[in-house]
Formats: sequence, structure tokens, C-alpha cells
Amino acid sequence: MIEVEVKAHVNDFNPVKNALAKLDAELIKTELQDDIYFNAPHRDFAKTDEALRIRKVTQPGLENSKYEKLILTYKGAKMDAVSKTRKEIEVEIEDLEKMSSILENIGFIPVANVNKKRVIYHYHSFIISLDEVRDVGTFVEIETEANEGENFEDSVEKIFEIYKKIGITDGFERRSYLELMGIYI
Repeated sequence: MIEVEVKAHVNDFNPVKNALAKLDAELIKTELQDDIYFNAPHRDFAKTDEALRIRKVTQPGLENSKYEKLILTYKGAKMDAVSKTRKEIEVEIEDLEKMSSILENIGFIPVANVNKKRVIYHYHSFIISLDEVRDVGTFVEIETEANEGENFEDSVEKIFEIYKKIGITDGFERRSYLELMGIYI
């Protein structure tokens, strides 16, 4: 699967929420995401532009209870010069500590944590996320999926059209939240 994604920094979510309401975008849910990023023992992900993470998802107000889900994600290098489009492989896992231990025992090194509150909307075939990222800032991410080998450039154009509809014409950011934190793994 190819994740076609464009991210933009915003200072205020209120105009975005109002624009999403006018588009009849559907509010899906709010969740907290705690990501643990790992670097590989056999190559430097900072040089290859890859990422490996475990994401713990919980509901706001339930941070100290059992997580809603755990996801192991591999992200390949970015595939174009304007978006964050990349190959993405995800699998749900059952045990954070055991999965972390497996990765560490085969040489992967935990290098950083990214914590965010994400408000998720659905609009046609697109997911629109409003992210408050600790120590980084506030961002809007719009994404959709494409099959490997499929032309994803039309999807990138449609994402930029949605950004125009919600009043965002600048602040686009290709760097990951890790890079924005000054962490290059």
C-alpha cells in the first residue's frame, strides 16, 4: 500500500474545523497516539528516509487504561518532491513490551518518542487529521491510499484541492514530526 499524504502547519484549528463542517466532512474520532521510533542495526534510516515505529493508540481521558490498539509500521522513503507519499506496511500487534523487546534483541534501537492528539475526519476517500504534536506544533494532514505501482499524482493534486477548500495555501511540510523535533534517525 502507498500512503499519499500532505501535511501543513497551522496556527489555529478553528477555521479548519469550520471549513470541514461546510464540506460536510465527517468527524470520526479523537485519539492519543504515542509513537516509539526505532533505528535499524544494518542501515541508517536517516540516510535511507525510512521509518519503523510502534504506535500506541488510546482515547483521551483513558491514558492510564489499556490501549485501544498497537500498530507496528514500516514506512519507505518518500516517493516525490512535494508530498510525503511513501510505501507503508502496518500490522496490529498485541504486546508493546514484547514487540519492543523483539526489535531490540535483533539490534533495532529505540531512538525517539512522538506524542500527539489527533482529531480524525473523513471526506470522500480522504482522511483529514488535525494533529497537536507535543514539542512540535499543530498540523493538518490529508491522506489517502494508492496501490503499489498505481499513479498517485492525481491523489496528490486532489489533496491540494482540499487544502484550498479549507483555506490552507501555505505552511506545507515534508519533514516528519521526528525531523521537526530535530531528531534524525
